[in-house]
Amino acid sequence: MWRLFLRQISLRRCGVVRDEAAFVGTLNTQQEERPWLWAVCMGSDNHVIFPALSHIRVVCTDGTPVRTLGSQGRELGELAGPCGLCVNSAGHVIVADTNNHRVQIFSCDGGFLSAFGSRGNFDGQFFEPCGVCVDGDDRIIVADTQNHRIQVFAADGTFLCTFGTDGGGGGQLKKPWGVCVNLGGNIIVA
Repeated sequence: MWRLFLRQISLRRCGVVRDEAAFVGTLNTQQEERPWLWAVCMGSDNHVIFPALSHIRVVCTDGTPVRTLGSQGRELGELAGPCGLCVNSAGHVIVADTNNHRVQIFSCDGGFLSAFGSRGNFDGQFFEPCGVCVDGDDRIIVADTQNHRIQVFAADGTFLCTFGTDGGGGGQLKKPWGVCVNLGGNIIVA
């Protein structure tokens, strides 16, 4: 059986749906200081992971708190307005640390592992990255929102390539927010 966690931004909760499309219940997140959920994902340990204003929350599927990752700040391991997150094949939590203009990686038990990026518009730099995902080879794909592009990095944070420019034409992006990879390896941008 699988469960789908649906992000319900205005209600500050996640809806939980079983594999036969039956509504199971909600995972209430109203106690969080952020009035909406930007992202939600499942950890390798079946815990639900979502961003708060200054940290990442990890909870059981019934909402019982398990741990937090990061804390408010600008230093390594600290977060400022994290938006997107995902989990790679090793169970590491990869976070778009939006207001710090970087990506940070945490172990599944909450320890800081690494970070990459800084504010700017050169390759490997970000301006308010919001979405992040990994592909089948654990490459990290980042929606570099205010730079109107997508950047791709190796699992260790080494810059690989970028695509997109500001605009509404073919190959152009306007503040990409979300990013994911389908089973065919295609990058889908919202």
